Amino acid sequence: MNDSSSAPTNLAMDSANVAVQAEAIHGPVNVYQATAALSPEQTFEVGLNCLRAGMAREAREHLRDAVVLRHYINGLSCFYLLLALLSGRTLQQVPPTEITMLRCVRGVVKADDEWADAIKLIDHLLTSRPTENGAADLEQELQKLTDEQRNDVLQHMEMFLDSSAEDALWTHAFEAARSDRCANDRLGRAWKFFQPDPRDARVRPADPVRIGLGVWTGAAVTTALALVSVGFIGVTAWQHTGTAAVAALLVLAASCYTSVRIGVEWRCKKERRQAKDREYLRRPATTRRGDGFASKIDQQFNHYSALYAPRGADKARWLSETAGVRRALRDEVVTIYRESTVNAKQVAWLTRYLVADVARRWQAGSLWDYRKELRVPWSRKAMCVLTAIAATAAGIFLIWSGAHVTAFTVSLTALVAVISVWSTARLWLRIAAEYKRHAADKAEEQRLWAARQAACERWKSKLADRPDDLQMARWLECDRKALMERAMALYRLKRQDVLAHAFIEAPATPSYDRARIENGPWRYSKYKILLFLLTKDGVRQLTVHLDFRKATFHRLARTNYRYDAFTSVQVAETDSGENVFELTLTNGDPIKVKVTDPPTDVTEKEDKDPQGASQMTLDTAGLGNALHVLEGIAAEGKQWITFEREREKVSLAEVSNAVNAIFV
Repeated sequence: MNDSSSAPTNLAMDSANVAVQAEAIHGPVNVYQATAALSPEQTFEVGLNCLRAGMAREAREHLRDAVVLRHYINGLSCFYLLLALLSGRTLQQVPPTEITMLRCVRGVVKADDEWADAIKLIDHLLTSRPTENGAADLEQELQKLTDEQRNDVLQHMEMFLDSSAEDALWTHAFEAARSDRCANDRLGRAWKFFQPDPRDARVRPADPVRIGLGVWTGAAVTTALALVSVGFIGVTAWQHTGTAAVAALLVLAASCYTSVRIGVEWRCKKERRQAKDREYLRRPATTRRGDGFASKIDQQFNHYSALYAPRGADKARWLSETAGVRRALRDEVVTIYRESTVNAKQVAWLTRYLVADVARRWQAGSLWDYRKELRVPWSRKAMCVLTAIAATAAGIFLIWSGAHVTAFTVSLTALVAVISVWSTARLWLRIAAEYKRHAADKAEEQRLWAARQAACERWKSKLADRPDDLQMARWLECDRKALMERAMALYRLKRQDVLAHAFIEAPATPSYDRARIENGPWRYSKYKILLFLLTKDGVRQLTVHLDFRKATFHRLARTNYRYDAFTSVQVAETDSGENVFELTLTNGDPIKVKVTDPPTDVTEKEDKDPQGASQMTLDTAGLGNALHVLEGIAAEGKQWITFEREREKVSLAEVSNAVNAIFV
């Protein structure tokens, strides 16, 4: 075995330390799910979608249901049923029971059918061999097809493009891949597939009015006592001073009202300012790292606080001065979204908005504007004190005037009046301040909700053109073709030099995002792709990392080994539900690739079928064909290729006869 790069032999030994940064499941989307209520044509469409998404096993089930069992038979359905039977595998892998399905569609396609040429091309690809010189005929047949038919043939008949006559088809496949690889704004849209649907905006609700029955009772009783006692003193004083007592009584009432009204404003603003100071100026509490919701929100705030630090500002100062504000916002997010059906990625938009808003206000110097807004002007404070003094003076005058009429009675009544008026003022001040606080909190709640909802709508609008799963599958197929073209160029191989090939796709380490639609396979933001090229001289392995969002290959490594270097190949499932591909060579260095990971961030409500998703991901990763090829090499060595073609002869004849029988 030799390695053309300086990298170690076990290039793919990354089965440990794989970190799923974020997961998303988009739904409800029914492009891959067939129900009894669907018509045969609709069931066929579901099967076609599965086929184009790389889920050949599911496609065969749905197409069999539509075509064979429910008799949706025409040129279109026969073409895609045939493609589904052959997609991603050799004839040796096609069981006889599936070949018999083709016998159920005899004599249904006319020679002038728009799908007839496509079906004939499939038969031509099956029966052509390296000794034949049919490149011109294949090229001519290919040109007769529509772009849709041509792309589907090149994608799903890839395993049969193994002769010099098919070099032209590979050229077309590579050209189509180069054209479509970044089509439909992949670089601007692919990242959106990995973003979960955002949760709607929420705000911590305003605390309700907290006035107990005892307070209301006390206010009513003391108010009654105050009115009676002050009224008695006023009437008594009127007997002595006449209109002067009436004037003093009016001054007392007006001054008390004004003083209490300003006092309510003063108290409310003071308490709100103190509450915000306690909330914003406190030092952040230390939180333990973990995988829980609160921990993930902590990580988001830390990440975006560093990312959105005001440009040109002292980062340490920014973090220090806003620590309390950010902690308060973090606590609010944790409180209002902490439920079993929410994962942290769904509220990342809110974290970004909140941190960016804090950064904007801090840089503008308006972060502490609430102190100015809640500050009571000195003029208002002076007015409150002066009216209180005026009320006191008016009360003293009334008591003095009444004492000239009946000193003892007025003195006792004055004591009751002072106590009741003081208690009444305090209780009504408390009640009024509480209602004012609640009104201010509700107004702030509405203001914050409107701003957050606008931010949420902006984020939803940005995700509106998220690519669907079929588009993601098409881009990934183009990446495979691009890698195949690069590998053949690196190894200076022609298509006829490649006797067989196999792909394995796995999530790349150390971290990646993943997402899928309901009933669909996982799609990854970063892939590790292994390409095995079987040539007459041995196996060429090309390993690359694919940044799917940017459509770029990284960390390319080339490895070569002889056919007799294979010892064993297997896929093992770990206790945690991971599937690990392992290829053991004679020198003892195993090549391990973690092909699937268990769910880590989606909730049980979101992921209704994690095992099914894992199996579909294995199918689309090309593992089935890779195992077939590599297990054959491990068991039979280089002779496996010759033996495989001999074993395929019977199946080839049966399939070819069945295809020809489709025509009228």
